[in-house]
Amino acid sequence: MKSVFVLFMVAALATAVEAADISSLFTNLDFDSGAVTTYPFKGFDAPAATEIIGWSNYPAGSLNDAGVEGPGAWWLTEAYTNVYQNAGFMSAGDAAYNMSTYVIQAGDVFFISYIGGEWGWIGTLGQWTATLFYDNPANVIGSYVQNMNSWMPNAVWYTDAVGIAATPASVGGTLGILFKSTGDRIVQFDEVTVTDIPEPATMVLLGLGGLLLRRRK
Repeated sequence: MKSVFVLFMVAALATAVEAADISSLFTNLDFDSGAVTTYPFKGFDAPAATEIIGWSNYPAGSLNDAGVEGPGAWWLTEAYTNVYQNAGFMSAGDAAYNMSTYVIQAGDVFFISYIGGEWGWIGTLGQWTATLFYDNPANVIGSYVQNMNSWMPNAVWYTDAVGIAATPASVGGTLGILFKSTGDRIVQFDEVTVTDIPEPATMVLLGLGGLLLRRRK
């Protein structure tokens, strides 16, 4: 009977402990906020641009060749913009970050997902490095590096399968995310999502599972 109870508790917790989507605690991760939704819609290039709501160039100042474009852009098909509207792009070395209001907790494990693509007529590698940090981009928690292998209108999703665990130093800090083009091609991104799985709850599940195994012996 005790084994049945433990099994029930494991199942109940497994149902309750799911990844929490905290993307809404950031601002404009899908690039669709603001009044301008048609081509051209660029702002990363200009240090004083305000139309890309929620995003800041890193380091501060103009980027080389970056921005946000939407319906009418030559590299976005009508089929894509009908669903996702705008998307961002950056050339090699460009970077920008977005702050959330989420306060990092001990044991948090974060997972990053987004639609990505590349322009293949220059260079040999399209690559994004998505970095989570606390309070400011200099305080790195961890990064998710992903090579691009698709044309943006194909709407290929990329997801970090490993996760980025909160560090002791980051606990109590405010979570931010930075995207940097770390290959030598121009790359695009859109529909960024950040989810969180609280690690202590996972450990409870493992502990209850272990108890169940001992009960069976």
